[in-house]
Amino acid sequence: MKKQWSAVAAFVLLTGVMLWSGCSSETKEDSSKDKKDTVSQISEQSDESQQYANGTGVSYRVTDAEKPTLSSGTVKTPLTNGSWGTAAKYCLEESRYVNVPVRVVSVRRGTRVTEEVRSLMNRKGDYFTEPSDQEEYAIVEYEISLDGFPVGKGGVLCDIVAFVTGEDGEAMRLDSGSYWGSTALALDDDTYYYEGVIHSQLAYRIIKGRTDYLLMVGEYGETQTCFRPE
Repeated sequence: MKKQWSAVAAFVLLTGVMLWSGCSSETKEDSSKDKKDTVSQISEQSDESQQYANGTGVSYRVTDAEKPTLSSGTVKTPLTNGSWGTAAKYCLEESRYVNVPVRVVSVRRGTRVTEEVRSLMNRKGDYFTEPSDQEEYAIVEYEISLDGFPVGKGGVLCDIVAFVTGEDGEAMRLDSGSYWGSTALALDDDTYYYEGVIHSQLAYRIIKGRTDYLLMVGEYGETQTCFRPE
C-alpha cells in the first residue's frame, strides 16, 4: 500500500493540495429529535457502560454494543457504503496511532453541496479552497467505532485522514493527460455520538462527472482502507 501511495503523496507535497483539517472535540446541540434520541448523553454512571467527558464537559456513553464485522478494503477490492474497514487514527491520549473500525455511510455531491461546504467553512472562519470549473465538492457521512480506542480524556475523536485517488490507488489521470488528487476536509458541524460510535462528515473536491475514484481512509504510512463511495 505504501508503494501504491508514492505518486499521490508526491503530488500532494508538490502541489500543496491539502484540504484536510482537524475537527474539534466540541459537540453542538442537535435540534433534530431523532438525533437527540440517539445521542448517548447521560449524567449518571452505569454498570454496563463507562461515562467519559470530552473537552466541553459534555458526557456520552460508550456501551458494549455489537462489534463491527470488519472487511478488508483494498485497491482491487474496495469497500462499498455500509461496510466496516480498518484505518489508523491518531490517539492524543497515548500519542500513537490506533487502528479503528470505520465505514462510509453515504455520499452526495454537486453544486448545492459545494455551496453548502463553502457556507459552512466561511461561517467557521476556516480556509475554503474554491473548486475549479471542472471540480465540485462531495460530502461523505462516515462513522468510527470507538471500541478499543482510548477516550478517557476526550480529545479529537472524529478526526480521520482520507485521500481521493484513482481506481489504481494513484493520482487520478485526467483526459488532458495530467494527474489530479486531493485530501479530505473534516466537517465537525454535524458530529454526534451513539452507542460508542462517532458519526461525522468529510468533504473533498472531485472532478465533475467522475465516479471512477477511491477514498483511501487512514493515515499515510499506517493502516488504510479503500472505499468506493456510492
